[in-house]
Amino acid sequence: MIKLKSLAHLFLAVTVLTVISSCIQLSDRQYVQDNPQYRGIKRVVVFLQRWPAYLQLSGQSDLSEDFIKKNTHFLGPWEPAASLNPRALDIKDIDDTLMGEVLLEALASKGYQPFLAEALPGLAAAPASVSTMMAQYQAMDSGVDAFLFCFYAPTVYLSYSPAGQAAPQNRSFSLLEVADLADSGSLGVTWAGPRAALAPKNSISHGFIYISITVFKALDWQMLWEVAGSKAGGRTRPWIPQCPPGPTDRNYWADSGIIQTLMVNNLKCRLRHLIPNAF
Repeated sequence: MIKLKSLAHLFLAVTVLTVISSCIQLSDRQYVQDNPQYRGIKRVVVFLQRWPAYLQLSGQSDLSEDFIKKNTHFLGPWEPAASLNPRALDIKDIDDTLMGEVLLEALASKGYQPFLAEALPGLAAAPASVSTMMAQYQAMDSGVDAFLFCFYAPTVYLSYSPAGQAAPQNRSFSLLEVADLADSGSLGVTWAGPRAALAPKNSISHGFIYISITVFKALDWQMLWEVAGSKAGGRTRPWIPQCPPGPTDRNYWADSGIIQTLMVNNLKCRLRHLIPNAF
């Protein structure tokens, strides 16, 4: 009798797993049929560009304002931001090295073979459009399947506008400097649970890594998917949960390591839902 029950349980478990597996396969099959342009996309070269809160592109004040297109000047020209949020500080602890690691890990987890682009000869200091960069890179490496261009803006918001500072938002800050700016001599700062209107003085109200990403197919430079702030286009499967940390009714003390971890983990969570699977 016990053996029969065990066999019945085993049969039930196998049946459930088979049904789940079949559903996943059917889902993926439909996804492949609906998106033939994704077929064969494996090797992805990644171009990163920091977008500090105190700068803007000519004709675009914020990276969330518009998607990266073929005619976007990815390497500038940069100019001072026309409108500055006095509470927003660009965070230099989150740099190309860290962002590159996060993006490559996120892409690899979805089945891609990503790598960071080398500096292109003659383009280091000159304004260059996305199409110019793709053409020059293809001349160097014809084996790439797709180009990923990413603007990123790691930003911390103080709960108040700092007084007596000489335009502090016109440069990048380390997280230790943010703590000292909020509370002189401190190695940490209060991360406010409520948003800025209810946040205590000498705290930060939010920390966020804004991103704008567009992926182009190398064969014909067709846009595959794109993200700009909270907007998404193409087949990104863009359902994004409330990735922590979200607003709460509690305040927390955080040092520079905790703040960086919270910001980076939030980005990892968003990328997990934005990046489509490779097939």
